[in-house]
Amino acid sequence: MVAFGKHLRKLRTGKKISQETLADDAKLSENIIGMIERGEVNPTYTTLVQLAKGLGIPKKELMED
Repeated sequence: MVAFGKHLRKLRTGKKISQETLADDAKLSENIIGMIERGEVNPTYTTLVQLAKGLGIPKKELMED
């Protein structure tokens, strides 16, 4: 979970978007974005799909490390 959270943060900051913007684009709460990035929660498949859409990337790229 921690490794995925770091990867998500890297992808998000690489696109120069805030947690708030990603949350809006992915239709998730800003709180859950932070919890995922800190490795506190394990995202569901649905959340992964929403994150990929919010980042504008394929799901495969989100899952790569």
